[in-house]
Amino acid sequence: MSSSKGRDETVNALDTSLSETGGSDVFNKLSAAHFCSSFDQFKNAIRSVTPRSAFPVDGSINEEVLLRSVNKNVLAEWLGTAIDILERAASQIQGAADLENQICSADAENKSLLKEKVEDQRTIIKLQAQLIEKEQERVQSFKETVQKEVQSYAGVVASSCATALSPKKLQTVVKNIQDTEDRSRNIMIHGLAEKNGEDLKKSVADIFSEIGEKPMFSVPCRVGKPASGSVRPVKVSFPSASIVPVLLSKSSKLRQSDFFKNTFISPDRSREERAARRTLIHELRQKRKDEPDSSFLIKSGKVQRV
Repeated sequence: MSSSKGRDETVNALDTSLSETGGSDVFNKLSAAHFCSSFDQFKNAIRSVTPRSAFPVDGSINEEVLLRSVNKNVLAEWLGTAIDILERAASQIQGAADLENQICSADAENKSLLKEKVEDQRTIIKLQAQLIEKEQERVQSFKETVQKEVQSYAGVVASSCATALSPKKLQTVVKNIQDTEDRSRNIMIHGLAEKNGEDLKKSVADIFSEIGEKPMFSVPCRVGKPASGSVRPVKVSFPSASIVPVLLSKSSKLRQSDFFKNTFISPDRSREERAARRTLIHELRQKRKDEPDSSFLIKSGKVQRV
């Protein structure tokens, strides 16, 4: 068998083995020529301890001469050379296996990062959808307020169109609509001790945390002029009106608080609403005084028996 023919067969056999075992993705990175080179080294090592007559110039092997030249020392030399070549090949294969493991590990890490990115995108989309929903609620609330104001003035328009549509009346309607819309996104906090250099935003955040809420809100402010012996209420505004009823429903938890038991939360009422509220509170106190064995509360704008 000629040297070139043996080399070709070795290369083909190696490629076939790699393809059949599924190792072509990584192990075909190992040069087939490396194995052929190792084979040539082994063959040259045999030649170096074998008479030249065992290997004619035509590339064939004279087996008779070769067998006569083999003794214990020559065989040991052949085996030693073969072992060295196999060890180098094993080292190359182990290196390729390590490379494959690294590639698999990197691929798993990339998939994990991709999954995290997808989850982040989903979270962003969800938050955007919530923001759009809140804005739609705000627009709907504004539309309902406009409809109520328009209906309340419908009778006036019918009786006196000129008076109802005067610039002053129109300005009042617009102002009432805007005032109602603004107040629906506010709350008032009463009983929060007033101090010099106070950090209202932190105090308000602590109150919300006490009732288990952490809403976003604008910078709060005191309402009214400072007066000795009185504590001004704090007005807090939110991006959406939807959080207001949630906070109002949980405000009773402040009664069990060690720090805010004298603090309470109420809606941001207009002057007329505050006057009506004072009347209801006075009526409530009077009924509790007259009927101490009964329980009363304010519900739906009326004093009702529980």
